[in-house]
Order: sequence, then C-alpha cells, then structure tokens
Amino acid sequence: MLFLPYIRDLYGAVGIPIHRYRGTPEALQLIAHFEPHDLPEAARHAAELYARERDLAVGDFEPLVSPFSLGTVTLADGTRVVLGPLNYSSLATPSERAASRAATRAAGAVSGPQAEATAVAAGIWGMKIRVVNLWLAMIGQIVLRHELPHHDEDELYSSVATLVPQSIKGIAQEVKLNAPHNQYRYELAIMDAVRQGDVAKVERAFAIPLQGKFGVLGPTPLRSMQNHVHNLNSQVSRVAINAGILPEKAYALSDKFFMAAEHCTTIAQCIELRHMCAQAFAQMVKEYRDSIEGTRPPLVHNAILLISRLIYDRCTVAEVAARLQVSSTHLERVFKQCLHQKLSDYILGEKIKLAQELLRDTHHSVGAIASILSFTDSAHFSHCFKRVTGLSPSQYRNSTLSHNQG
Repeated sequence: MLFLPYIRDLYGAVGIPIHRYRGTPEALQLIAHFEPHDLPEAARHAAELYARERDLAVGDFEPLVSPFSLGTVTLADGTRVVLGPLNYSSLATPSERAASRAATRAAGAVSGPQAEATAVAAGIWGMKIRVVNLWLAMIGQIVLRHELPHHDEDELYSSVATLVPQSIKGIAQEVKLNAPHNQYRYELAIMDAVRQGDVAKVERAFAIPLQGKFGVLGPTPLRSMQNHVHNLNSQVSRVAINAGILPEKAYALSDKFFMAAEHCTTIAQCIELRHMCAQAFAQMVKEYRDSIEGTRPPLVHNAILLISRLIYDRCTVAEVAARLQVSSTHLERVFKQCLHQKLSDYILGEKIKLAQELLRDTHHSVGAIASILSFTDSAHFSHCFKRVTGLSPSQYRNSTLSHNQG
C-alpha cells in the first residue's frame, strides 16, 4: 500500500513536520519529507537522530506526548516516518524566528508569544496532538492488519497441535481471537522500562495503543485478565532480579500483586493492576540503582549483574573479565577494593546461596544440584559447600528439615 497520500493529508491538516527514512542507523537515508517553510535545521537533525535511535517493529508506533516531542511509525517496507515537533519555535535560531514572524505577519496572522498563548488557551495543541496520534494508530493498524503476511488461525492452531500432550488435548480449548495477539514488542517496551528502573518509560510503554488482543488465558474474561496480571507479574519480577534486585525481595513484592490479582472483580481492575505492577518493579529497580550510585564503581556493579546472569554456568573470573572487556587482574583489584572480598569468593558465595535454596526447597539430589550449578562433580560441590557453610550439603538439608518440622 502506498502511504504517501496519507502522509500528505496529515501534513495538510496539521502542518506537522514529517520525515520518512530508509536504512540502518549507520546508513539512514531521507526519502521523503514535508516541512513548514520556517522549520529550523535543529528540528531536521532531531528527527534524524530520533529515527536512528528507534528500533520499532513493523506496525509499531510511538505517539506524541507534547507539542515539543516526536512520534514515529514503522511501515510495512521497514521505512520509518518521524513526525514533529508541532512547536518547533524553541529550536530555531534568533534569525530564523525573526524570519518566521515576518512571513507570518505578511500573511496577516498573529505571531509570537501571543499566538502561542492563544493557541494553548484554545486547546489547539491538544487537538493537533490527538489528530497526529490517531493518525499514527490508524497507520499502525493498517500495516498490522493489511500489510503483514496473514496467518490463518486454523493453520496456526494446527501447527502447534502436535506439541500439545495427548493428556490435555481435551481441555486445551482453541479460542479464536479473530485478530492478532498484542505484539511482542509491546511487552519488550515494558520489560526494558522495568530493567532500566525508568518509571516514566513505564508510562510511555503503557501509553502505546494496543495493536491486537490479549490472548485467552482462562475460561472467563475475568479469569483470563487475572492470569494476564500474573503473567506480567512473573515477567517483571524476573527482569528486576536480573537488574540486581535480591530474589527474595522481588518475590515478596510479586506475591503481593499475585494476591491482589486474585481479588480483582472486574477486567478494568486487572488492567490497572498490570500497570501498577510494572510501575512498582520499575521503582524498586530505580531505588536499588540510586542506592548503589556513587558507592560502587560501574565496573563492580556491572560485574555483579553479569554474575547473576551467569550463575548457573561455569562462571569464572576470566569469563566475567572477558565479557566486561577488562583484564582479570584489574577486575579483581577493583572488586576487592570496593567490596573487600575476592571476586572468586563472591562468585562461589552466590552459587552456594543458590545451592542452599535448592537443598531447602527442592528434592533434587546433591549430584543434580552440583550439575545445575555447573560444579565439576558432586565431590567438588560438597567440598566447596562445606568450606563456605561449615556443613556438608546433606547435613545442611537435614538441619533445615529438622528446623521446619520442629
């Protein structure tokens, strides 16, 4: 489908600067544009930078949030259309602003701060933003529904049927949506916001209009949405843990939202709770990052995050240093200066913490736990465990069982 008429019509209706780009961030090419006569060069550079930084999937879009912001949508051919800002006067140089006022006066219109104040008072900016965002949503829907390859739902269900165990085929109902599921990129936007501890970015992620339907996760609409809350809760809690939050702290917050979802009585409450859950975990990550900012060098912080991700692998000082692109000697020196502990001892300590959880909360054998945590063998694991805790794995498991039973 040719989108040039849609772009031309939007420019004619609103007068917003519009730039369309093709290519990669390294080789971005401007292939079409509609610009007001007084658009400053800074606005053109801002649009190009915005296009380079955005990596949206086909049909994805970002709305305008103010007269000074930019929005974008990715078309079916992979090109990016960047719109905005509506109010670009603050970007212009003094000479450009003077030329713009002269041209506007020649056209017989009011200009300058008075015009802007009048426009704001009349709600013109808000009206234009709504028009632009409706246009973005429309184009996103057109691309999603008509430009992308169509997948017949019967074919999709048939393709996964062989993966469904025979024992649950009778209860694994096939509920047709008659529409695509919400895009995976929508979920990624939420996860990225939580990972960065950016509460404002969470707001922006949830402001992205949904381009499909929620999947059916339960026998009733309410049960389905409650399960969607649980799904998001599980995702953002694990993202927070990967960002450095202690698992027990993340699980404690996750439990609260799990119980809250079970007490929801309307779909609207569930939708609001999903929003609140992502906000809470983003705030938790933000507070954690704020607490360590300035107290730990970035290298040490990054090493700790990397170790948390590699903890089930054969994680070594050399491996961590290689991934952080520093020498092992430098990493060990900085780590010990900061935490007064050898990096190798920290890695072992983190593995033993996990081993304690597995011994306490599962029925895995000592050999199985040694394998899960990538120790050489059960003898090596037992030796390391006793060196750190003073007990053998079996003694630790028995002591925790006795304590729980008592």
